[in-house]
Amino acid sequence: MEFLREHMVAVLLSVLLHGVLIGVLVFGLDLPSSRRALAPVEQVAIEATVVDETLIRQEMARLEELEQEEQRRREEQQQQALEEQRRAEQQAEEARRQLEQEQQRLEQLQVQREEAERQEQLRLAELERRRAAEEEAAREAERQRLAEEQRQREEEERLRQEELERQRRAAEEARRQAEAQAELARALAAEEEARRREEAAALDEYIRLIENRIQQNWIPPASAQAGIQCTVHVTQIPSGDVVDVRVGQCNGDEAVVRSIEAAVLRSSPLPRPRISSLFDRNLEVIFRPEV
Repeated sequence: MEFLREHMVAVLLSVLLHGVLIGVLVFGLDLPSSRRALAPVEQVAIEATVVDETLIRQEMARLEELEQEEQRRREEQQQQALEEQRRAEQQAEEARRQLEQEQQRLEQLQVQREEAERQEQLRLAELERRRAAEEEAAREAERQRLAEEQRQREEEERLRQEELERQRRAAEEARRQAEAQAELARALAAEEEARRREEAAALDEYIRLIENRIQQNWIPPASAQAGIQCTVHVTQIPSGDVVDVRVGQCNGDEAVVRSIEAAVLRSSPLPRPRISSLFDRNLEVIFRPEV
């Protein structure tokens, strides 16, 4: 119906045209014509009327189809417009959402930047505090170092004086000890000299006793000659008993050697030394008998 309202003039013109055509067909014939001729005219008029109504209905149907087509077109356009509007709204919503996200991101960046600046300020403040503390600690350490150095110098001076005093006393004590030791050494040396002389005399006496004992018990063989000298190795026990005798280098013959060995065995037990420390388990006696 909206289509009819928009095309009313065209519809009226179409109806008027069809009416004129009908009039021409109806009234354009000669009225005095015979009845025989009237019947075809009426038939033509009726057919024209029928045809005209058919055309009108066809036109009306065509117009309705056009209206429906136009309606569909408009509905499609409206649908497209709605779809475009929906897409535009979606795009606007998406743009708004992205804008909000961007704003949130910028706000977060701002918060992060402010937090980073605050943290940087705190870091710088902490660095400054540490620097000041380190400088103060360094100054205090320097004061303590200087004080410690002064204390060490004083302590070293005190120790040096004490060491000098100790060295002086030690030197004095060493001098006294040296003098005492020298006196003692002289006394010990004198005693040692006396002891050595006594031991040497006792040893000479001990050897002479053994030699005399062997000389007394020696029975010279017939081959013995003057100038006999033999080295005799004697093994004895603390009691003086001889446990072994062996003649070493000797300028006598076998008979002389055997006679000397027999003399040593007959001399057992040998005389013991006057000083017990002179006892020797292994003796070496030079036998020089008087023939």
